[in-house]
Amino acid sequence: MTEDIFRVATVEDAPEFLELLSSAFQSVKELGIDWPSTNADLAMVTENIVNSSAFVLERNGKLISTITVRFPWESNSPPSKYPFVWWFATAPDLAGQGIGDKLLTYVEERVLRDTLKAPALTLGTSARKHPWLLDMYLRRGYEVYFEHEEDGDVGVMMRKILIPEKFDATLLGIPSWT
Repeated sequence: MTEDIFRVATVEDAPEFLELLSSAFQSVKELGIDWPSTNADLAMVTENIVNSSAFVLERNGKLISTITVRFPWESNSPPSKYPFVWWFATAPDLAGQGIGDKLLTYVEERVLRDTLKAPALTLGTSARKHPWLLDMYLRRGYEVYFEHEEDGDVGVMMRKILIPEKFDATLLGIPSWT
């Protein structure tokens, strides 16, 4: 019987988390995209788990997908005043089965919107070098609110409004990597 469990990652998960992240981001690394996720090591993963909210989807005792939420108070120069998601990864052998969609929906709806009452969330991605990420987020209701060209790529910041009546676009800000 398949049992899927959503939970917050622990430090004990760090080695398996790193293995999942490394395998999922190998193809991104091969595209020449230099993100923290493509170069993560055990210390970075452990720091991520300790300092942010790293969520995992576990199936039968194995991590199969992960996403981290960074909150504005975790940095002196946050990308926005809304939660920022990153390190979104799903085991490559399970690609196309809706697993990542299931975890992202859980984090967007159950954690951020329903529990924490976050009006919106943000993320950053590649618009040119990565062949499908931008379109995936657009299909999920994200909107581009900032673009930055560098090294032949266009980095985009995207937002998804979760609670329209509480959303304030002035809190998005301009990312510090500009």
